[in-house]
Parts: sequence; C-alpha cells; structure tokens
Amino acid sequence: MTNKKSLISSMTILMLILLISVSAAAQEIDNPEAQEIDREMQDRIELIQASQSLTAQQTNKSAAGVSLYLTTFHSGEKELNLGGKFESDFFQNDRYQGINLAYVIEGIYLEDEDINLAGFLSIKATLNDKLFSPYFGVGAEFMGKADYQGFVGLNLNDNFFVETKFINDKDELDNGDFYSSVGFKLNF
Repeated sequence: MTNKKSLISSMTILMLILLISVSAAAQEIDNPEAQEIDREMQDRIELIQASQSLTAQQTNKSAAGVSLYLTTFHSGEKELNLGGKFESDFFQNDRYQGINLAYVIEGIYLEDEDINLAGFLSIKATLNDKLFSPYFGVGAEFMGKADYQGFVGLNLNDNFFVETKFINDKDELDNGDFYSSVGFKLNF
C-alpha cells in the first residue's frame, strides 16, 4: 500500500511538473513581451561579441612599419627630397594609457651635396585615442649633416601621414629650420 501511495504521489508530481512546463512554454509563445526581451538579449549578446572583436583587432595592430616620404629638407631648387624610415614599437603588446612609444630610424637622400644622406635615430610618441592619431618625437642625426630633429605629425589614416620637422643643421644649438613632409606607410 505504501508502494502504491508513493507511486501515485510520484506520478502526480511528474504530471504537475509536465503541466507547469507546458503552460510556461505556451505563455512564452503567446507573450510578445517575452519575445521582445529575448530579441533584446540577443541584440546585446551580438553587441558584446562585436565589441570584443573590435578590441581584439585594435590590440593586434601592427607593431612595425616602413615609410617613404617627400620632404623639403635641403631640397634647394629641386623642391623635394626622398626619405625613408623604419619604425617599431618599444612595447609590442602594451599601450600605456593611449600612448604608443616607438623608435624610428630614417634616412633622407640629399642629391648633389658632399654628404648625400642624412640619417636620424628618433623616439616617437603616438596618441592613439585621438582624431588622426597625432604624434611627436625627437631624434639625433648620425651622418654629420645636422645635429638633431624634433617633429610633429598626423596619421591621416593607417597608410598616409603629414609631418612638420624642426631640424638643427646650423652648427648652433638653437638654430634650425622647419621642413614639411608627406608620406606613405606600410604596416606589418
């Protein structure tokens, strides 16, 4: 008798659970508010996934690049000289509070001069979270054509930049001239 009572009670509990489940499922199908909440949750999940994907792309940004540019440095009657540079991040994976630090090795070809190459070793800081990613830096010249340079520039996009350089080439510490540059950069 106790076995029959426990069997009947078990069956009754199972039937109640089944009835409640079917009733809840039917309410969800008929309830447009529940469907709207499900759609909102799905939209939020997709937004979070897109945000994570964008963050991954930004952290996987290239850490080095090669540039060719035209500059007015020692251009004379020719108007422009050709320059090239290689730059690489100091810290490959870390971006410190929106500032990216890199070292830059660059050379400018100077046609018809006794020393026809000016070479600079510089440190560059880029403000990544700002419009056009502005950058600035300083460097020393190592080919004997100048003493030092200071520069500011804008990355118009990932591949094009404009820059203004102050290059001291007058053998006096506070004398120099401003020069313009425009260039193309390949990142890798």
